[in-house]
Amino acid sequence: MRAKCRMEAGFPDAAAAKAAEKALAHEGAGGRSSAKLETDGKTLVISIEAQDVVALRAAANAYLRALAVFEGAERGANDE
Repeated sequence: MRAKCRMEAGFPDAAAAKAAEKALAHEGAGGRSSAKLETDGKTLVISIEAQDVVALRAAANAYLRALAVFEGAERGANDE
């Protein structure tokens, strides 16, 4: 059974969304899943497709962790 997930993350501007897309592009997906990243204005859209829900959960968690790290790094850079 194929499983799909679409996540959206909003950013203050299109440049920040594009930077997040580039930063997360290296994350990739495992052998049982694939992902597509794209920006829509100020929104980063992550679409994941997997062979099963376990692989979908693993891929979604990986992207969410990477997104949290990116946002933390952006906040830290803006504080300086």
